[in-house]
Amino acid sequence: MRVLCDTSFLMVLVAKPIKHVERMEHEFGRLDFVVPDIVMDELKRLGEKAGPKRSTLARTALEVAKARFAEVHAPKAAHVDDSIVEYATENKCAVATIDTALRRRLIANNVLVFTLSRDRLMVANPNLDDKL
Repeated sequence: MRVLCDTSFLMVLVAKPIKHVERMEHEFGRLDFVVPDIVMDELKRLGEKAGPKRSTLARTALEVAKARFAEVHAPKAAHVDDSIVEYATENKCAVATIDTALRRRLIANNVLVFTLSRDRLMVANPNLDDKL
């Protein structure tokens, strides 16, 4: 299963190790994490313009994303979240995010959402099958 990573997820990922990835893979099959080009661009901007702690996290997240995840082209939109929602719905892939507003939009569009809670990877909308 392809899982699109947003900026918030990648920045938390480099700050703390995550647990229970194996459990999610057992339930959903192999998780192939991918990063949209617009998220890479956002991480570059944050690495240059954010405060010291946030810019360091952004630069590290960018390095990890380049080294470990495939980059995909996402449609251009006014806001990164719009592009993520559009890509996920068109390509029928899941999204990994910590962003509450984005998570709500994805759930409203019947997109499977992975999030982190207490450093554990979990499904934000476990009743998705009931809606489809």
